[in-house]
Amino acid sequence: MWNDLAALVPPLTVAAVFFAGVFWVVRREMGGKRRREDVPEKRRAGQ
Repeated sequence: MWNDLAALVPPLTVAAVFFAGVFWVVRREMGGKRRREDVPEKRRAGQ
C-alpha cells in the first residue's frame, strides 16, 4: 500500500503546484485592475 502512495506523490505534487500557480495568476489578473482603480489619480501619479 505504501508503494502505491509513494508512486502518487510526484504527480500530486506537480498538480498541486500547477493549480496554485493558476490560482495565483487568476487572482493577480482579476484583482489587480480593481485595486488600481481604487487608488486616486494624485496617489497614482506620485504626488
